[in-house]
Amino acid sequence: MMDSGGIYGAYLHYGLIIFMVGSAFIVFFYLWKKGRLDMDEAPKFQMLDNEEEKS
Repeated sequence: MMDSGGIYGAYLHYGLIIFMVGSAFIVFFYLWKKGRLDMDEAPKFQMLDNEEEKS
């Protein structure tokens, strides 16, 4: 088995993964606390109504 990236490459790789996943969780929890996840169905129904009016 060959170590192509080296130990510093592994540190960088795992550091970037932890940073990206951590920042996604921070944004998710922030939006969750503010009540802005926008998981409701109203925008979908509004867009469907607009498409039906056009045709």
